[in-house]
Formats: sequence, C-alpha cells, structure tokens
Amino acid sequence: MMTKTKETLFKILTRLPFTVTLTAFFFMPDTVPVHFDMNNNVDRWGSKYELLILPAIILLIGIVFAYISKHFKRKEEHGNNNYNVFITASVVILAIFNVLTYFTLYIAFMGIQDFDASNIDLFSLITLLFGFAFIIIGNVLPKVKMNSLLGLRTKWSMSCEEAWKKSQRFSGYSAIITGLIIIVLSFVLNGSACLFAMLMLVLVMAIVDTVYSYFASK
Repeated sequence: MMTKTKETLFKILTRLPFTVTLTAFFFMPDTVPVHFDMNNNVDRWGSKYELLILPAIILLIGIVFAYISKHFKRKEEHGNNNYNVFITASVVILAIFNVLTYFTLYIAFMGIQDFDASNIDLFSLITLLFGFAFIIIGNVLPKVKMNSLLGLRTKWSMSCEEAWKKSQRFSGYSAIITGLIIIVLSFVLNGSACLFAMLMLVLVMAIVDTVYSYFASK
C-alpha cells in the first residue's frame, strides 16, 4: 500500500465515524442500548447522543497518532520505514474502531437487546478483528528500524543493530502466527471466553518475544 493511500485512509478513518454517527441520528430512536454485560445482554439504555463517545475517542486517537507520525518523519534522516510502519499500524487500529462504531450503530438502529437471540457475538467479532490486525502488523514489523517508540523494544533487542533486526523479524513471525490462532479462536469460542483466550495468547507472545530478544543479543 502506497504511503499516500495510507495517509488518505488514516484521515478518512479518523473522521468518518463522527459523520456517519451524526447522520444515523436521523434514523434511530432517542433511547438506544448503550452497554452490554458479559452475557451479551443489554444492561443499560441511554440517549442516542452517547453513541458519539466512541467517534470522539477515535478522533482523539487519530490526533495522537498524527502527532506521533510527525515525530517519526522528523527523526528518519534516510528513508521513512518507521513512518510507513506506524501509519500502517494506525490505519489497522482505526479500522477496528470504525467497524465497532458501525456495529454499535447497527445494534442501536435495530434495538437489539440480546446478542444470543440475534446470533451475534460481540466478543468473537472483536477477537476476529484483532486477529487480522496482528497478521497485518506482523508483516510490517521486520521493517522497523531501531527507535525509541516502535517495535519489540527490550534492553536486549536494543543492545545492537543485529539483535534489533533479529528481534523484529521474530516478533513479526510470532504476531502473524498469533493472529492466525486468534482468528481460529474467534470461530471456535464465543463470549468472554473468546476474549480471555486472545489476551492469554498475546501475553504468551509477549513473553516469547522478550525471551527471544535476550538470546538474539547473545
């Protein structure tokens, strides 16, 4: 994906949720489901204007990410590897939040009170999205050059250039494998068990990556 395309997507994904949510207000009731418990049932109803909270968070995340991306652009004297990787990761994260926004609007519009009765599992959807995110980010991690913010950063991976390269390459592979497993889990498990399994996998990945960075430095 070309850098200009990524930058355009970044801007669209940052602003679109607000526009879509405001437009959707004309087609939904004043009171909508705004929170679900761990059993996928509505446990709180509220004003439709509460649906603007998530788009506002997305806008704030976009502003923060834009500031960090400028930092990478200034710091890289030769090439723009880290900038490209960060923009890619930002687009992936913003895309996840966009999907969750539109999913929330759909729930509000349809007045869904019980996910199970509607054959919908919010946790499986979240897990599936993060699975794809890990695969995409894993593909670009090996391109990250040594820096103070991005990549697998441990005192061992940053001990020398060779340890850094090996650590980022290994971290990329482990992220892809973790993503594939997470996608499978999103179809096998459901509810909070699905989300818990994903978190455990990510924890294991982080531990394995850290241990590898130690051996890479040796």
